[in-house]
Amino acid sequence: MKLSLALENSGLTHAGPDPEISSVINDSRLAGPGALFFALPGARTDGANFIRQALERGAAAVISAAEPPPDLRAAFPAAPLLKAGEISAALSVIAANFYGRPSRKLKVFGITGTKGKTTTAYLLESALRQAGSRPGVIGTIDYRIDGRVLAAAANTTPLAHTLQELLAKMVAADSLAAVMEVSSHALALGRVEDVEFDCAVFTNLQRDHLDFHKDRESYFQAKARLFDLLERSPKKDKCAVINADDERANWLLKKLKGRVKTVTFGIEEEADFRAEGIEILETMTRFTLCAGAERLPVKLNLLGRHNIYNALAAIAAAASGGLGARAAVDGVQALENVPGRLERVNAGQDFSVFVDYAHTDAALENVLSSLGLLPHGRIITVFGCGGDRDRTKRAPMGAVACALSSLAIITSDNPRSEDPLAIIDDISKGVMDKYSNFEIIPDRKRAIEAAIAQARKGDIVLIAGKGHETYQVLKDQTVHFSDAETAAAALKERLRE
Repeated sequence: MKLSLALENSGLTHAGPDPEISSVINDSRLAGPGALFFALPGARTDGANFIRQALERGAAAVISAAEPPPDLRAAFPAAPLLKAGEISAALSVIAANFYGRPSRKLKVFGITGTKGKTTTAYLLESALRQAGSRPGVIGTIDYRIDGRVLAAAANTTPLAHTLQELLAKMVAADSLAAVMEVSSHALALGRVEDVEFDCAVFTNLQRDHLDFHKDRESYFQAKARLFDLLERSPKKDKCAVINADDERANWLLKKLKGRVKTVTFGIEEEADFRAEGIEILETMTRFTLCAGAERLPVKLNLLGRHNIYNALAAIAAAASGGLGARAAVDGVQALENVPGRLERVNAGQDFSVFVDYAHTDAALENVLSSLGLLPHGRIITVFGCGGDRDRTKRAPMGAVACALSSLAIITSDNPRSEDPLAIIDDISKGVMDKYSNFEIIPDRKRAIEAAIAQARKGDIVLIAGKGHETYQVLKDQTVHFSDAETAAAALKERLRE
């Protein structure tokens, strides 16, 4: 594609040479002949520092947020060096142009909310696969097409050029649908501005990411941007799927009234898709789906009340996409599990071990409340908090863990650049002088081993915070670490004794 075609509708123009563009990149190490290099500013490094390297490797053109230095123009006179005032917006448009606007050729479902995005995406994917849509999925765990994993996820919602490339691969693979987890970061940073959505799903709003968004209202408005994009999309039969039980539901419904078709789901409030007759059992969750005149029994392989909400969201979205309620139910029932979401670790022991991604106080409360409904002796919870992230949730997480567990073991999570002991001290402020049912074991491996060593017949051990992750981010390195693997090894050792 010629550079001039890639620049269409981006607000950028260039009167000089019009080179052929073969790729759109933001990593100078990937540069080669024909590459269009975006010198994106970053939190740790500035892409402008790597413009020369990209050009030396053969990049055909460069777009940067600042005016490129004169010496670069002199050294590479044939390469267009363009300045974009809003470089993220330029990347979004240009990437969509370069990959042929693939979202126009797919039915695109976007899922946003604090919690439930990943599980809802898995459930919706299952429903769409059962219906033969060969869906692609872009989410927190990985990126995949018709169940085949393309890559582990670097970001829940990747940068615009990676996102458009993934959508183009789905089109090439004859997918009929794309399911996307849409993070508040991605919405705030403009990564999905040039995705044409058919359906937008709002799961819930809880406290999270206040290190980035600064306050709860800014966080919500970032998520609400998805519905602006839905409204702007030229697609026909667009639909917004909204959790009627969430405190922000009425605001969204009022905003969208008369502009986009809305469908609601819930348990407490009246909704288009509602769950009644709920039973949370040891190995499954059952409820009756009430959708208009239909009453359909649902049996989920996932545990907990929060997963009923996720299933309702997926069923409502699938129905808005053309599936009947019965077909949507069959699809969500077919899903066996979601990695790192109340994932069982079973080695034949006489107590239960679960690994879950819960890393906020609200998410931890949801999971522990659900586990508390199961037959059990004690609940032993292992958890920590991530470094360089919202500090306001640390003390509340400690309080929730102690309030809803027989024993809470406070440990390290992904400390990143922070001192793990300082993070633990922040957590401890929520439990000191209030609770005595906690231990502090900073080493996460030892903490998991201690929990499993103390478990008795009928107990439940919950290892929370990292879920599907297979790494631990320390100050100076990232090391391999899997909660599930560590728990399995500890169980094997215990059963050997």
